[in-house]
Amino acid sequence: MGSARVQLQVQPQEHLPASSFSVPLRCGTDFAGRCEFTNLSSGSYELRVEKIGYYALIQSGVQVGATANVDVTLSHQQETKEVVNVVESPPAIDPAQVSAKDEITGTEIIDIPYPGPNDYRNALFFIPGVTPGAFGEPHVAGSESYQTLLLLDGFNVTQPTNGQLVVQSGIDSFRSIAVTPSREPAEFGKGSGGVLGLNTRMGNDQYHFIATDFFPAPQDVKGLSLGSWTPIYTMSGPVRKGKMWFIDALDGEYDNDIIKQLPSGADSDHVWRVDNLAKLQSNLTTRNLVTLSFLSDYYHDPDSGLSVLQPLSSTATDAETVYLGSLKDQYYFRSGALLESGFGVAQYNVALTPHGDSPYIEMTEGATGNYYEHHHTQARRVQALSNLYLPPHQWLGRHDLQAGFDLDRLNYNAEFERQPISFLQPTQPMPGQLPQPCPTDANGLPIVPSTICARYSTFSGGNYSTLYNAEASAYVEDRWLVTNHLFIEPGLRFDWDEIIRTPLLSPRLAGTYTLDDEANTKLSAGIGITYDNTSLGLIHQPLEGQRTDYFFDSNGCPQDASGTSTPCTPAPPPAEPAPIPLSTNFVVNRTALDAPRYVNWSLGLEQKLPYAIFLKLEFLQKRGTHGFAYNTLNGAVDGTFFLGNARDDRYNGFTVSLRHRFRQRYEIFGGYTRSGSRTNEVFDFSIDFPLLSPQRPGPYNWDTPNRFIGYGVLPFYTLPVVHKFDMVYSYEFRSGQPFFGTTDQEEISSVYPEPFRQPAYYTINLQFEKRFRFFRRYWALRGGFDNITNHANVSVANSVIDSAHPFPTYIDNNGRAFDSRIRYLGKQ
Repeated sequence: MGSARVQLQVQPQEHLPASSFSVPLRCGTDFAGRCEFTNLSSGSYELRVEKIGYYALIQSGVQVGATANVDVTLSHQQETKEVVNVVESPPAIDPAQVSAKDEITGTEIIDIPYPGPNDYRNALFFIPGVTPGAFGEPHVAGSESYQTLLLLDGFNVTQPTNGQLVVQSGIDSFRSIAVTPSREPAEFGKGSGGVLGLNTRMGNDQYHFIATDFFPAPQDVKGLSLGSWTPIYTMSGPVRKGKMWFIDALDGEYDNDIIKQLPSGADSDHVWRVDNLAKLQSNLTTRNLVTLSFLSDYYHDPDSGLSVLQPLSSTATDAETVYLGSLKDQYYFRSGALLESGFGVAQYNVALTPHGDSPYIEMTEGATGNYYEHHHTQARRVQALSNLYLPPHQWLGRHDLQAGFDLDRLNYNAEFERQPISFLQPTQPMPGQLPQPCPTDANGLPIVPSTICARYSTFSGGNYSTLYNAEASAYVEDRWLVTNHLFIEPGLRFDWDEIIRTPLLSPRLAGTYTLDDEANTKLSAGIGITYDNTSLGLIHQPLEGQRTDYFFDSNGCPQDASGTSTPCTPAPPPAEPAPIPLSTNFVVNRTALDAPRYVNWSLGLEQKLPYAIFLKLEFLQKRGTHGFAYNTLNGAVDGTFFLGNARDDRYNGFTVSLRHRFRQRYEIFGGYTRSGSRTNEVFDFSIDFPLLSPQRPGPYNWDTPNRFIGYGVLPFYTLPVVHKFDMVYSYEFRSGQPFFGTTDQEEISSVYPEPFRQPAYYTINLQFEKRFRFFRRYWALRGGFDNITNHANVSVANSVIDSAHPFPTYIDNNGRAFDSRIRYLGKQ
């Protein structure tokens, strides 16, 4: 285990005064978890090993002279009973941590109150530098989703097509979640947004069983009904003590989402999902550790998108599955070297199925008919990796060398089928009449004039297609301990893939310097080149079909792309003008593409203040060139989009945070981030979300200039009869997200060419928890409110500028909501 703090001191004797004790010797473990003391006198010593997120290990009676090596194992911190006999590792500044890493521990994932507390992804937004996008997806340091490397226990689980974090696992299964936006070692790449690492637990020699929310929750919305049920069951322990261990985490969710404004019988969406993580770890020999893991996720939404504007018939069934399997072997050589090898497979399946084939109609008041799109997709990643950690080498200090490689094979299979969409003029149908689709002739073309039709869209292509890519990476890096105060980490990385076919070299250099022997002040700095992975989703877009739009003015006469109408009168053919088609298609020339390149540099300061308050300052700057984006030729709105490397990105971020940990599990944390994420090509065009506009500069839609976050777990003393409660809270304030105003014909408004921002978002979540013993078992009961101030936070902005709606208008998400939780923590 790397970066653990080791302290060795002559065994204290009760009959001797404290002044006679020797000064403790200290060191930090290397990559392979080794730490060496030299020139020790024979005798009895006390060994203490600490690492944040693990329980401290104190071992007395270590006999120096009688033994040359001592092997110890740290146990990760986890939620415990009311009375425990363990010692938590105190907070400290780690001089060996060169990267700009922030993390939340497994206990913090459980303790922090936030909406949807059964989904760990909602806890990510309490890590500085991680901001939510329009659909709740995480964005690290202002980057696109696919620009962040996502790891699960060291294996790449980045969704190959869109880069989304779709992996689910129960909150009890995590040891920690770490985000490294800069100064990442050469071991990690590609990904200009940094690394988001999910680290899961493993069982130990004690059996544990934890259950959460095992009772369903009712709701009183249009009558009493089952509202939600989010059971979580986690078991861990030994298969054979000291030899083999297991963990199994089962996580489920059922939600009955009722839309009050819809008629009874057509107002509910019954969503369910279930996931299970199973891991087995075994010491095959004293030098060989093998870990086997399998994670399966199932998600089923029978009426995806149900809302006031999307009634039941116009929704679609969304079924998704994820399978992740991995095998990792760690072998420790007698020479002191450690070889880690692994093999993993990840598969992502998505099926979207409409409820029928009735014509799909979009109106100002909402949609009707059956949803227009039907698709099946499958993405797979097969990965092999190996890392070699060499024993320390002395030359002008200590060198810990590491080298490794990573081989990936990716494929994406997809099939799309779309029916036409009728966009009607903003007028109500006559009473008693149902909306009718745009009238068409025998060839499927809209008839002119079309007084009810504002736009008519048809689709072609999208047949079954397959896309492949192969990736190869290798790296070498050195952790050079120049002095006890100075760490330098140089590294070099090589990347190549089958689509870009250009060898890429990424040099990186970072270091830390501690100003005192106790490491109470640490300075960090680093610079490096990173490249983004080749997004299969962008490369595949030309294979997903083409779109043809026909536009009409309020008189039913055809319009071209510039909005110019062709005069028309009701007349027999061929006197009437033909509708003017505007085709949208995507083109990729792989031989002309370069890999997106970023230069990232950062500075950091960590300071231990009085009263064990830890201050952290971080500044990060990213400059990206050759970014992937679709654009039209010469900026013309002709509907043909070419994938190129003309996107340039800029990100500046400054974060200040304070943390104070009390005894046991109590702590408070607060942070502020000032940042800006801008690009010269802000739009991500696609066939399903067309935007009739050339590329333009602006902020990304997840740009958040100002953001405050914080959380805490504090003891809360009430009346003596009631005894002690824990008070847990969290808060977030952030600037509103930007958006562009568009016309009802999907054009960027010439009246409002600059982006708007939604109103500021803020929420305060406050809950109280009581831990108690009942029937010789330990329990934890929690209750409180999310968004206790009932602030109307915006979830959707209506960006269409037309006469039927005021502009802009916003749709608020849920206000104040009561949340409760019960957890079973184990036997007495």
